[in-house]
Amino acid sequence: MTPRPLLTMAAAGCAALVLLAPMVSAQVTPAVERTTARARSMVDGGDGAAARTLMDSLAGAVPAGTFDFAEALYWRAVLAERIGDAERDWKRLVIDVPLSPRAPDALVRLGELDMLRGHPADARVYFTRLLRDFPSGVYRAKGLLWLTRSYFDERNMTGGCRALDSLRGVEIPDGELRLQSDELQRRCTSTNANSAPGAVEKPVASAKSVPSKKPMTGSGRYSVQLAAYDTRAEATDAVQGFATRDIDARIDGEQKPFRVRVGYYATRAEATNALNRLKKLGLDGFVAERAP
Repeated sequence: MTPRPLLTMAAAGCAALVLLAPMVSAQVTPAVERTTARARSMVDGGDGAAARTLMDSLAGAVPAGTFDFAEALYWRAVLAERIGDAERDWKRLVIDVPLSPRAPDALVRLGELDMLRGHPADARVYFTRLLRDFPSGVYRAKGLLWLTRSYFDERNMTGGCRALDSLRGVEIPDGELRLQSDELQRRCTSTNANSAPGAVEKPVASAKSVPSKKPMTGSGRYSVQLAAYDTRAEATDAVQGFATRDIDARIDGEQKPFRVRVGYYATRAEATNALNRLKKLGLDGFVAERAP
């Protein structure tokens, strides 16, 4: 299917959405849910360009300021090839539809981008807003954990451990968030022990986010793409940021967009399995195939 017919069909379908959706929607309409699901399926099938065309059409057709609009912006950002495009959509989402169910996740992602760039103070703006506007549930745990990391990245252990103390009484789900909490708590415990008179600093074991075994370099046809940047410097910052989570990423390409990818896999199924593992860690991406 070529992009032009896809755009025509998407525009026709989205025109109907404009007629059906109320000007102020209290929830995402089923038609928008079906369209975003279709776009995600396209990406999983290796047709990212067509998926992005579909999402461009959807975002231009649904009424601005509605939850449908927020949903379109959110998924267009998730499926974007360039991180700059994703960042613009997430920023627009949190400004134009701040009460959308997608807003807290967009705030987390914007903060994560600044953390990957090495700007923890800028990231704290997003995490602080997350805690202010969405003070309960899983996002409180995420906000406090990222707030803690932002202080640690500045070597401000006192500020980080103080933020971590606020997690007491907050229910943390098992999985990546629990691993992060345990790791950060060990660092605070070690810091307190080392600050005691006569204490000797001990190394703290880090919780691995992904298995340490690395795939054979360059031996596979498929990879998982996590982001793409217009400059190599931004891509390098992202690779270094992923390395702090023990994720072995690399930069593909000698001109923009500079793609940040993980692994070399012989089959699409293997790459999809790797993508699913990364999604459990809160990362998004898609399976990318080498050009013949």
